[in-house]
Amino acid sequence: MSLRWQALIALSLVLLVVNGALAVMAYRHSTAQFDLQQSGVRDNQVRQLRGLLGRNYEEMTRLVSVVPLLGPDGAAGPVQDFGSRLRRGLETEGALLGLEWDVRSVFWITPDGRLSLVWPADVSAPGAELLTALTRKDDAATQLLACQPECLQFLAAPVLWEGKSSGTLVLGRSLADALLAFNVLTGAEVAVFTATNARGGAVPAPPRFPAMTHPSRTAPIIRALAPDLAAAPTRNPGTAAGGQPVLGELGGQWFEVFRVDGLAPGVSALVVDEVTAERQAIQWTTRNSIMLGLGGLALSGSLLFWLAQSSVGRLRRIAAALPLLAENRYAELRANLPPVGGRLTPADELDRLSETAQALTDRMEMLQRDREEAETRLVWLADHDPLTRLYNRRRFNDDFGRVLNQAQRFGHRGALLFLDLDQFKDVNDLSGHQVGDVMLQRVADELSKLTHPSDILARLGGDEFSLVVPECTDAAALACAERIQAAVRSIQIREHGRVHRVTASIGIALFPDQGQEPQEILANADLAMFQAKEKGRGRWHLFAAADQAREQADARVTWRDKITEGLRDERFELHFQPIVTIATGTIDHWEALLRLRDAHGELVYPDRFIPVAEKTGQIQAIDHWVMAHAVGILGRDPRLRLAVNLSGSAMDDPSLLPDIERMLQEHRVAPTRLTFEVTETAAVASIARATELMQGIQRLGCRFALDDFGSGYASYAYLRRLPVDDVKIDGAFIRDLATNREDRIFVKAITDMSHGMGKQVTAEFVESAAIYTVLGELGVDCAQGYYLGRPTATAEHGPWPRPVARRERVEDNFNV
Repeated sequence: MSLRWQALIALSLVLLVVNGALAVMAYRHSTAQFDLQQSGVRDNQVRQLRGLLGRNYEEMTRLVSVVPLLGPDGAAGPVQDFGSRLRRGLETEGALLGLEWDVRSVFWITPDGRLSLVWPADVSAPGAELLTALTRKDDAATQLLACQPECLQFLAAPVLWEGKSSGTLVLGRSLADALLAFNVLTGAEVAVFTATNARGGAVPAPPRFPAMTHPSRTAPIIRALAPDLAAAPTRNPGTAAGGQPVLGELGGQWFEVFRVDGLAPGVSALVVDEVTAERQAIQWTTRNSIMLGLGGLALSGSLLFWLAQSSVGRLRRIAAALPLLAENRYAELRANLPPVGGRLTPADELDRLSETAQALTDRMEMLQRDREEAETRLVWLADHDPLTRLYNRRRFNDDFGRVLNQAQRFGHRGALLFLDLDQFKDVNDLSGHQVGDVMLQRVADELSKLTHPSDILARLGGDEFSLVVPECTDAAALACAERIQAAVRSIQIREHGRVHRVTASIGIALFPDQGQEPQEILANADLAMFQAKEKGRGRWHLFAAADQAREQADARVTWRDKITEGLRDERFELHFQPIVTIATGTIDHWEALLRLRDAHGELVYPDRFIPVAEKTGQIQAIDHWVMAHAVGILGRDPRLRLAVNLSGSAMDDPSLLPDIERMLQEHRVAPTRLTFEVTETAAVASIARATELMQGIQRLGCRFALDDFGSGYASYAYLRRLPVDDVKIDGAFIRDLATNREDRIFVKAITDMSHGMGKQVTAEFVESAAIYTVLGELGVDCAQGYYLGRPTATAEHGPWPRPVARRERVEDNFNV
């Protein structure tokens, strides 16, 4: 249903309720006024009826003294007794009593209580009960209203004649004149009845009305309202009326009937008032209130409909345009939005909504553009090294695998050249990593100039490069190596008064003769490169199978023994590098980095012995050593929180989780103080087992971090599947963050994505204040690098960050 109709219906319901309430209030108010007015009318009518009856008694009281004097003067005739004189006077002047005063009967009761005179003669003598009521022993007059069957007012007064009591004179007067006078005076009809209802009602049953004004009009009204009168209460407190009034309608006219008690013992009256005009006034007032409310409802609804027409139309345009946002049709959405302003009325909420939709469209378009750029960047980064813009190891492996398959299928021969720069460490140590990065870029440029479109050139990591020549003879491969060495030797970089030069040691392996798998051929070329280094700087060496077996065996035996001695003689050490919360500049926790001290006291970094340990199976022993010593340090220093690295083989170590739980309990270390890290490459290589290990460690209460994020095979695709708490962005995206817009877009995208998944983000290789500042602006949570602190043998406390002038080799951040 349209919003316009909803508002109209809601307003109509409200107005109906309000107008209905007003109509009810008006009706009740009019009814209350009517009841109040009629209450006063009833009281006045009761007083007037009683007053008319009382006036009749007063006239009869005066008349009692006149009746004995009727007739001829007593002095003109013989002396008579009182009875004779009264009889003679009534016979001669009695008609005057009926005509002038409506006296219907005269009775004389002797002093001994005997009824001596009845006038006129055809009048029935009063019964004994009535005589008893009229005859009193005292000298006071007695008033009585009796309906037997005609309603008469009786007045009994003692008579003195010639100085002595001559009995009691009783006058009977008709009630008709009083009732007619009441009708003329008040306009109300009156009916007198002589019995009470045995059920306590207001009228007798069966009704008997000996006196009634206008019977043809009054009797039907009383008969019609008889059931209501019978059910009405007999008393109406606070009023002169003797019963609750009854209201009814007859023939289109309204009447109110109420009872008046106490006219005489056993005699009451019903007063009938016509209230048609008053009831019609109440109906007129109520009807007008309802009509006025309905008119207001119609007017308000029409006005609301008119006002909502424009607003609802604009709202519909906005609602119809917003779905275009999901389809990325931003220009069409803007065109369909209603214009803001330009009307006579001031801006309203719909204008604000339209402005908000416009701003949202602009923002979404910008975010869409940034996302597409970030996705393009991520796709590119999945295949390329961001520093040199050459292929990375993943893309190299894929392309080399295809070239090798074609060579095996068609019988082609090719060559793999593996390059490692000599003296590159000196560049980093003397002038810093930024100069080292420039050197790597120059080398990449020179190598690119020497390659053909069909060749595969890649940076495998650090200062290592690899070149695949798909169709190449032995002599051509050696000639290519010579050209590469000459090109590398020609590179010079001047920095801080120094001139930096490098050379390249090149190992050459031919395929498919010297390997059937890409990794096998790459390992052979790597071995040939080390043999070239042993000959001196800037040399090349062509791989031979006999050399490989000997070198590999010697290397494995040597490092296996060194690792065994290191574990036995406690030559392994943990060094600590701070990880700082960017928002506060305080240390969040420390990363424990593994070192091996050789027999000469020199530190050996993990890149030298970890590959051998993984091949010889000693890596699990190293994992347990690192874990045990890290938990022990946490137990001794309650201020510390540590992060330790796990190798890829930890995924297949069933004893790892039980040992972690046991060590935490033995040293009474809270699990939340310990974070485990694993590289993205290791996690993706065995994602099912990695997920199981991460969930198990998290159930213990420890945290889990994904290290070197962005450098692996599926940085973007697998982040959602791995239940990690922290993400550590690889340093390749951090080194040039202050100057490289694409790196900033990538870091921002990864940060927002990780935060959206509830994960904390840490940046590695933070080596300058500029990078530290940019990380804060991008919303990265923590930072780690030489700018904040080098790895040390002890975890120091104090204010951070601490800028560091001297640089160490990048491999200091390689750890297990």
